[in-house]
Amino acid sequence: MVYRLAWALARFLLHLLFGFSAKGQEHVPKTGPVILAANHLSILDPIAVGAGVWRPVSFFARADLFRLPILSWLLPRVYAIPVERGESDLNAVKRALRILEKGLAFGIFPEGTRSRTGRLQPFKTGVAAIALRTGTPVVPVAVMGTEKALPVGSRTIRLRRPIRVVFGDPIPVAKKERPTREDLLRLNREIEAKVAELLDPPYRPTQSFS
Repeated sequence: MVYRLAWALARFLLHLLFGFSAKGQEHVPKTGPVILAANHLSILDPIAVGAGVWRPVSFFARADLFRLPILSWLLPRVYAIPVERGESDLNAVKRALRILEKGLAFGIFPEGTRSRTGRLQPFKTGVAAIALRTGTPVVPVAVMGTEKALPVGSRTIRLRRPIRVVFGDPIPVAKKERPTREDLLRLNREIEAKVAELLDPPYRPTQSFS
């Protein structure tokens, strides 16, 4: 109930303030575990990706946010997973695995941090590891415009800067209990390439990461 109210409010505000649009939602499975892997431009990105699909999506969130008033109550109710910044948080990964084992949707930004250039940065292999361990399909997602609506390092929202989200075809993933490094790199490159294909030219990488 809380998630659905938050989703409706977020979608309304995104439309009102930024002219939000989403495309390709039909590519996101309506049921069952799925990973939404998106590029990262702004702190608005989880809101934009989540507002683009009807089914609930769980995201990682900085652990310190869970200690703030209101957010400490809200974040668990919108399925956010606390993660400590600056360290490898195995507990957060285990929670992500449990989310998928329950048949839920999990959103992640494989770049690991927001891009300061606006262009896609090399992906880390965490998303590939989670997908292979669970055999979960990965839906590539392109986010565009959030860096203009709320730039990195800014606390000022810039209104009427269009935000767009595009969902691509799901990438099927075969489950592997012990994926090799080559398995991780191969899937990582595929996810990276599919996200890049969905982005408009100004957001695409200047060269291949292969």
